[in-house]
Amino acid sequence: MTAPGSTFKMVSATAGLMEGIITPRSTLFCNGLFDKITPPASCLGRHGSLNVTEAINHSCNMFFYEVGYELGTEGESYSSELGLEKIRNYADLYGLTETTGIEIEESAPTVSTEDAVRSAIGQGTNNYTTSQLARYITAVANDGTVYNLSLLDKVTSPKGKTIKDYT
Repeated sequence: MTAPGSTFKMVSATAGLMEGIITPRSTLFCNGLFDKITPPASCLGRHGSLNVTEAINHSCNMFFYEVGYELGTEGESYSSELGLEKIRNYADLYGLTETTGIEIEESAPTVSTEDAVRSAIGQGTNNYTTSQLARYITAVANDGTVYNLSLLDKVTSPKGKTIKDYT
């Protein structure tokens, strides 16, 4: 199991777009330090103004910190729990709240339960297997269609009779 890191930013981008926090054309400014939380969170660069596509392209933490913060903001009040709930809802749409269906033992995925701001960049307590992350990225590449994974085509008896078909 591993934290998804920046691969998770597409979940946050989807959440931000669907919740009306950002539009494809809106920009956020990256100065390298997000100081709306304590301790402050940092970005690996100072990217300036970026839209969501550019933020994904540059893997800008600041952009997604702001999205995570706004997901948890209602009126003038910030609630990390509210932000985490919204992040979880969108992670679920990409199949990140359940196992992949693969026919071998698989650990249950963990959608972060702490710090919506850092969770929006794939940190927090997010934890997935490589097959769960592969399925998620496949869903991104397939316009959101989540497929169960399979290693087997079918199981047959020693005489060739099909016992179980996985097609």
